[in-house]
Amino acid sequence: MKVIKKIAMLLIIGSLFVMTMGILWRPHQKPIEVGQVEAAIGIPYQIENIPESNKRPGVKRRIKSIVVHNTANLNSTAQNERDYLVNPTNTSSTSFHMVVDENEIVEAVPVTEVAFHAGSSKDNKEGIGIEICESGNYEAAEENAVQMIAYLMKTYDIPLSQVKTHQDCSGKECPRLILNHWGHFLERVEDAYQTLMENEK
Repeated sequence: MKVIKKIAMLLIIGSLFVMTMGILWRPHQKPIEVGQVEAAIGIPYQIENIPESNKRPGVKRRIKSIVVHNTANLNSTAQNERDYLVNPTNTSSTSFHMVVDENEIVEAVPVTEVAFHAGSSKDNKEGIGIEICESGNYEAAEENAVQMIAYLMKTYDIPLSQVKTHQDCSGKECPRLILNHWGHFLERVEDAYQTLMENEK
């Protein structure tokens, strides 16, 4: 009887240990690699991370979602938007992970770190902030964003249900050029995601 009790106790302790390790351990999430992005979706990807500051605190986190924004600037490219983050006149703490225009994607903060874009501490902590430029060929910029979002979903195992608007996070009317066709935008993201998954087979 004592042996049975000991075995049962060991099994309980073992189960608790496995459960605890499952909660504490998570696969390591790696930063984005330029070559992998460009090979997968064919869009130039530039990594120009800003220095650590009030816009980039350097805090590591677990990626759980993607938050979509429009820049609300009719004359700014992806490079312009990234460069404005380090402009001395820009004292705001607002930031983003990457910005997309008709020609390229520029990373300003590593996706594995917190950026301040969502107006919600939870979504800042968990979400990749992706800005879509409104200048130039906007339709091309939006399509580049669709492809990048699909890539991020695949790379970081993010479900479509966790692709959000800025409005979902804080109520702000953003992404202002996508809100009226958000459902269709998500359908395009899902199609792009399925294509990436098929190409991997």
